[in-house]
Amino acid sequence: LIQFQKGQTPTPPPFEIFLCFGEEWPDQKPKEKKLITVQVVPVAARLLLEMFSGELSWSADSIPLQISHPDLKDRMVEQFKELHQLWQSHQRLPLAQPPPG
Repeated sequence: LIQFQKGQTPTPPPFEIFLCFGEEWPDQKPKEKKLITVQVVPVAARLLLEMFSGELSWSADSIPLQISHPDLKDRMVEQFKELHQLWQSHQRLPLAQPPPG
């Protein structure tokens, strides 16, 4: 993710996790042809990628989560807002000049 943010790699890192149940995998069959596959998307990973690529919408309603604690989603969005603000302020800091001599 850091390499992608710095422009050192052209594509973002994958953050989806695919699980296959009842069959061997990986094999020659594509995941779309498996009987049971599950795609897990870690929300924190997706938010970090969106934050570093500049595509992040900070609306709490835009995060499709089903969490047993409804305020957890809002706290998580607030924490990512703080992280994003820290990252932006760090990006604006001038590079420190080495001491003379």
